[in-house]
Amino acid sequence: MRGRFAVGRIVLLGVLALAPACSRAEAAEAMPSVRLGMSPRDVRDRFDEGAKGAWQTKVLTGPGDDTQLEWVAGDPGAARVTTAKFEFHLGMLVAVRAHLREPVAAARIDVTERTVTSRSPTGPTPTAGSDLVILARDCPTHRDEASALAGRASR
Repeated sequence: MRGRFAVGRIVLLGVLALAPACSRAEAAEAMPSVRLGMSPRDVRDRFDEGAKGAWQTKVLTGPGDDTQLEWVAGDPGAARVTTAKFEFHLGMLVAVRAHLREPVAAARIDVTERTVTSRSPTGPTPTAGSDLVILARDCPTHRDEASALAGRASR
């Protein structure tokens, strides 16, 4: 009897250990070629959505030396991501906002210790695609937005 209890505890600990990894994996799958913390150059070099597109850079005034890279697919019908905005704070990627062609049935928010990932339907029809938001929870620029999203996930 005691052996079964020990095996049960080991299985439970394994499940609990893998649960955060699943959330991290899901966030990484949402935008597989880009990771929070990258530099603008890394994002431009590694972002690959299978279609050509156009880049635009914006330097925002104010504290934090914030920069935005925006990408728009040349042929939205050929790209998984049709538009993407990458937001940087002090030269590090802290937020991704993208429109994806692939639909989702319902909104979903995944929360880890460091990130919040939200994926939601764009419109009332499944063919409208979905919106993706990935935020760093420790960025002062996005802290309030990340906290609000994380709070919605626990409801």
